[in-house]
Amino acid sequence: MIEEKKTVFDYLGQIFMLYGMTVCIFIAFSLTIGDYAKEASPLFSLGGEGLRFSTLLQLLGMATLITLIRSLFFTDILIKNMSVVKRAICMLTGIIVMIIVFVVVFDWFPVNKIEAWIGFFVSFGICFLISLGVTLLKEKAENRKMEEALKKINKL
Repeated sequence: MIEEKKTVFDYLGQIFMLYGMTVCIFIAFSLTIGDYAKEASPLFSLGGEGLRFSTLLQLLGMATLITLIRSLFFTDILIKNMSVVKRAICMLTGIIVMIIVFVVVFDWFPVNKIEAWIGFFVSFGICFLISLGVTLLKEKAENRKMEEALKKINKL
């Protein structure tokens, strides 16, 4: 198994951490491009003034589903023998498909406008790379702590 046994509170923590980060990103987008995008996307219908309640609920649903997808691919609940790379690729693919469904169902932006899709994939890519970087830094810090603890144990 790739991750240790978790409680419902661990998953709620992941959901709300992801939700908080997503809302912060959308706040930044609202402040920078909200007035420009308010005619093109219901996500930014309030322009630079804020986000609608329905948008916040959709983002919470998205964070919940992303956490579910992540837990399905990074625990042995459904998948017993798959490499971490394949799990990550499947998880990322699942998340992209889920977001595309949200775009279509909630009319987040005009599906027939290539500029909107380019903007989506660029912003998704940037957010993914930032998330990957933070994850790698966290893992590196945890590994460093483990090495230090191991050195202390070996000195005893």
